[in-house]
Amino acid sequence: MNTDRKEIFKSRFNEHYTRLCSLAYEYVSDADDSEDIVQELFITIWDKGKDALPDKEFAAYITTAVKNACISFLRKKDSCVMSIEENPSAGACLWDEEAMDDEKKPPEEILKEALSVLPPKCKEIFLLSKLKGMKYKEIAQTLSLSEKTVENQMGKAIKLLREFAATYIVTVVVFITLVLSIITSHK
Repeated sequence: MNTDRKEIFKSRFNEHYTRLCSLAYEYVSDADDSEDIVQELFITIWDKGKDALPDKEFAAYITTAVKNACISFLRKKDSCVMSIEENPSAGACLWDEEAMDDEKKPPEEILKEALSVLPPKCKEIFLLSKLKGMKYKEIAQTLSLSEKTVENQMGKAIKLLREFAATYIVTVVVFITLVLSIITSHK
């Protein structure tokens, strides 16, 4: 019975995942956040046994659940966020003096600033993972930590780096490009 449930769940995940990520993206405008929302929702569905719903009910349930999860995500993300279409002056912060200065910073300096927001142990773990390509298990052994601690620290690092990137709206593309080039060149 459990094997059948897993197969049905896997089938539904594969059937709905792409559509739900696209729907989430319409709300949150970030591919990573959209995927996180949908994946977390599927975990909740499994935990609550909602995967036992009939096909049509499941499709309606999951669609509504994604919309609600996106709305909750946006509320938590920043209570000050508003649509530029709804309030044109909201976009003015993108072009303030500080933002213009940020455009002139070299990508290496932005990366250095980004990494400086990480606590020392978190930064060390992030760099071992992303620059040296070490697996969580290897990092845990090297630093005498549990794998769960390494996993938690990586999650914290990614969260803090995302928050940092959000403060650099104008230069976020440069930051992401640099980080991705570092990550991909060291694999």
